[in-house]
Amino acid sequence: MRLDDFELKPIPDAESSDEKEVFAFFGLASFNAQCAEKSLVNFTMAYKLIDQSSLTQEQWLELYEHLNSQTFGRLLNQIKTKVQLPDELVEHLNLSLQKRNCLAHDFFYDHAVLMSDESGRKKVIKKLQKLIKLFQITDLAVESLSLKVWKKFGITEEWIEEEMRKQYQEYNSSINT
Repeated sequence: MRLDDFELKPIPDAESSDEKEVFAFFGLASFNAQCAEKSLVNFTMAYKLIDQSSLTQEQWLELYEHLNSQTFGRLLNQIKTKVQLPDELVEHLNLSLQKRNCLAHDFFYDHAVLMSDESGRKKVIKKLQKLIKLFQITDLAVESLSLKVWKKFGITEEWIEEEMRKQYQEYNSSINT
């Protein structure tokens, strides 16, 4: 698996570089960081199920809730102890963890001076665009590994797409009633 081979969603160009646009890019970066984190939850869950495949539905949900409440770092450490990952991916995951923590805890503090004018906000947006790309790659890389494990349980990409289609139909039905 090469990290450069993933087809990423287009990252928008900056239009005005005002504060609202910075916040919009921050939101998109945060969204992609959460997607990467949830991929890590699903990957960890898949490996836990290999060890405990005879769980009841209640036990399965408890395990998922437990994993879902853990931080990116804890999930990553669990995976590193269970799975031999390529060095390039481990480095990328470690960088994603570091950047995700900075985004969540320090981003605006660290960039406060740059937020004061248009030139600085353009620099902030460029940093956020790089983070969006980083997190998209993380999400896709972990998701592709997860699919390999989930196939052992009969869960394929087609199955997931069908489930998503059903949920979308249910959602549309609920808003139309």
